[in-house]
Amino acid sequence: MMFESISDALIAGKRVCWAIPRSDVVIDLAPRIKTAFPNAKIVTLHGNSDEKADYGDIVVTTVHQMIRFYEAFDFLIIDEVDAFPYTFDEMLVRIAKRACKQNAATLYLSATPTRVDQAKIKNGSLRSCIIPARYHLFPLDVPKYKWCANFYKKVAKNKVPIQALAWINRKIKDERRALLFVPTIDCGAKFQSALKKQMNLNIDFVYSSDPDRFDKVIRFKQGEGQFLITTMILERGVTIPNIDVAIFGTEHDIYEESALVQISGRVGRNPKWPTGEIMFFHHGITKAMEDAKSQIINMNRSAREQGLLKEIPS
Repeated sequence: MMFESISDALIAGKRVCWAIPRSDVVIDLAPRIKTAFPNAKIVTLHGNSDEKADYGDIVVTTVHQMIRFYEAFDFLIIDEVDAFPYTFDEMLVRIAKRACKQNAATLYLSATPTRVDQAKIKNGSLRSCIIPARYHLFPLDVPKYKWCANFYKKVAKNKVPIQALAWINRKIKDERRALLFVPTIDCGAKFQSALKKQMNLNIDFVYSSDPDRFDKVIRFKQGEGQFLITTMILERGVTIPNIDVAIFGTEHDIYEESALVQISGRVGRNPKWPTGEIMFFHHGITKAMEDAKSQIINMNRSAREQGLLKEIPS
């Protein structure tokens, strides 16, 4: 969606910054930007990058790294503007403003805008463009529910719940890759242990403080491994073609409506594989689950009414 605007800015001799809350998303996005703009000087900045804070034509960076710049950018894109830490730290808002020229254009991107921003859009104080369809024009996949009681207690005893076992076995049979989301690091470690013991499954687990998190994600993106257990660090921004998604313990408080919409959005992102399965394994349906499902259904309805959707390939 942004490439045409970036192209116009570059042709006009403007400097562009694409700021993102999380390093994982910077790492995922930067190669795509480089492919799309092979003649532009592109600088990638995040906590683990080796590049210097140079004034490239396009700077793809975490919001924190923008502190290196002063009145440098003519066009600022803030991606996932509703995500932590940007929405929780006023200092980051000031850093972003300081990095831009006084007359810079700023564009906010979000699949799940905050209620504050939704209210601003509604009263007209924040101009917006709502796009209900993905760029490949296939509908969003709608989550399914699956009862799975006492998930935490069972994995703590090194046992995989029968519902999870059946789903994973079906993916193995169908040769489908999948991201397996868990609400906490402790739960993920125990789930990994239970899968290894009960299914003899060689599976990685990635989480925020994992020193090998970037390598694990890169390997999985490159096709290594059929499953990857993850916390919410892969909730948004990361694109892995042709995968399914399961969320375990979906009734957990950490899974707010916006998080569930974002996680569901990991499926069907590539036009070659525009569909997939999203399963909410739960011990009781929450309002957040229902709201997330309704939001996805409503977006599909809006896209269909506007004539934006293609037929799903058979």
